[in-house]
Amino acid sequence: MAKAKRSAETRAKIFRAALARFRKHGLDGTSMRDIAGDAEVAVGAAYYYFPSKNAIVLAYYEETQRLVAEQASAAFAETDDVRERLGVCFHARLDVLSRDRKLLAALFHTIADPHTEVSIFGEGTRSVREDSIALFARAIAPASVTAALDDATRRVLVLALWSLHMGVLLYFVHDRSRGQHKTHALVDHTLDLVCSVLPIAPELAPVFGDRIAAVLREADLL
Repeated sequence: MAKAKRSAETRAKIFRAALARFRKHGLDGTSMRDIAGDAEVAVGAAYYYFPSKNAIVLAYYEETQRLVAEQASAAFAETDDVRERLGVCFHARLDVLSRDRKLLAALFHTIADPHTEVSIFGEGTRSVREDSIALFARAIAPASVTAALDDATRRVLVLALWSLHMGVLLYFVHDRSRGQHKTHALVDHTLDLVCSVLPIAPELAPVFGDRIAAVLREADLL
């Protein structure tokens, strides 16, 4: 038990040191040796817990998703209002990432590269991606309108919300307003619009649902 605790503490120390380095010097400006030095562990120990910088990035994705899910779950327990639940999903993400805009900017060229293990559409990030998508499915679950949708159309709606939140993150990285209040305002205005048209989703589904589902299925997103 004591050994497992020490191991977890060492891993956490290396992880914290890596994020501090990434935030200050960027991903490319940081080496595993730098991280080991800051964490006051041997280089071999750093590689033992994290075989590469990408492994640390994946752990970062998992940690941020866990924190967002915790905030969202707490809010979901308090309200069935879909607008409020969606707002938490978006704003919690921005709050969790508030210190990491520089880090995210450095990661974006890697995130978009389909050949890297940290690509947002890569196999290495599948579990985090699916957890994030599932959070949006939970957010809209109380809406009576979703009960009128078939599984494929509901999945299309959820993926659309998840894709919207990814677009918001890109804007967030470039938002230089104080506290990124422009991004938060964009979220609120956009969600107000989304929720205003949500009640007519069952009517739109027969017109667009099958075509959109086919596109997403071809892209392996459905």
